[in-house]
Amino acid sequence: MDPLTVVLGILSVLFFLKLMHVSDNGPPGPTGYPLVGNFPLFISGNRPKLFDQLRRKYGDVFSLQLGSRRMVVINGYEARKEAFVKQADVFSERPTADYVSIRSSNGKEVIGKSNGDAFALGTIAQISVSNIICSISFGERYSHDDQNFKRVMMMIDIHVKLLSKAAISTFFPVVRYIPGDVTGVEAMGTNYDNIKRFLQEQIDKHRASFQKENVRDLIDAFILEEMTRGKTDYLEDENLAIVLYNLFVAGTETTSTTIKWAILYIISNPHVQTKLRNEINDVMGLSRAPSMTDKPEMTYMDAFMHETFRMGNLVPFSLLHGVKKDVTFKGYTIRREDLVVHNLESALFDESLFEDPRTFNPDRFIGEDGKLNGKEHTVLAFSLGRRVCFGESLARMEVFLFLTSLLQRFKLLPEDEKSHLNQ
Repeated sequence: MDPLTVVLGILSVLFFLKLMHVSDNGPPGPTGYPLVGNFPLFISGNRPKLFDQLRRKYGDVFSLQLGSRRMVVINGYEARKEAFVKQADVFSERPTADYVSIRSSNGKEVIGKSNGDAFALGTIAQISVSNIICSISFGERYSHDDQNFKRVMMMIDIHVKLLSKAAISTFFPVVRYIPGDVTGVEAMGTNYDNIKRFLQEQIDKHRASFQKENVRDLIDAFILEEMTRGKTDYLEDENLAIVLYNLFVAGTETTSTTIKWAILYIISNPHVQTKLRNEINDVMGLSRAPSMTDKPEMTYMDAFMHETFRMGNLVPFSLLHGVKKDVTFKGYTIRREDLVVHNLESALFDESLFEDPRTFNPDRFIGEDGKLNGKEHTVLAFSLGRRVCFGESLARMEVFLFLTSLLQRFKLLPEDEKSHLNQ
């Protein structure tokens, strides 16, 4: 077969595929390249900025062709609410053939010891938050210098770092077969197995010491349910380990990172820190530890948290969604095999919802009466609909108690200031 025939054949196939793409009434989007589609555009720079530009050009629903898969991006508060709340039956699926998901799911004041010296709070925040998950799951906490627990924290960090790299295997399935694990999917799977081994050890310890009349934590509750109903396809150790794994990965990284953003905003905005500390002094003083019963009286802290959730924007595109069946949405056809992106960024920085949205300003949520003005309900940082983050309530409690306890005892200063932390 001569080269010209081969070229004409390839061009004919590509032309046919292009006709198929246009004829299905899919959402509009930029023209892509043969085989790779819009992938070069997708990885070329700042993704939130790219999506904002595409939204301005194509509207609240647009699409990108990434290798063999089409990604449909839904933007804005109203469009996202219509899709993920009003049409939750259709839009609550996880995407089909998501290879990454398939492969990866087989009390003491440590800060006070710094004596006012500069230090990084990241690891402390991560271990503190993860210890809350440990208390719920295992009924015990680990010390901040426990080497075995630090190793687990390191594995969670590795998982988060590998996740974005491995995502390419969903769009270009052929890369899974390239020698050398270039996508990191196998490394992520091995890392998952190591974490799961640690979790299985906890499950085995609980089975050995289980007492029906003394349910200590989540694992015990699971074992009791299993004893009551008998083993089923979902009441077995593999599923329990996956639930615990998701609690650790999602519940540790996002909450600890939110706390780190909050501390950055506190240090960068001294007037905000002053307001927060004054409110803490007014509500609870220094004589007792904060509790969740204090939260209704702490309007400014509540506003500060919402502004941190909004500006921190930890998961700007949420997790990938799918649709249960082909569906018409906003006049466009979204197919069963499409990947649906939940663009949280588009609503969190929407100028029609938030004046000067790129400026950190907790007061935007406080009305003339000194109470929250209702705008906080539009900060959907935990997503919405049936796939809303199931740990939202716990995360909000953790952030509130961590920040109020921290500011009650310490004044946070930038590293280059010589003043000691006030205790």
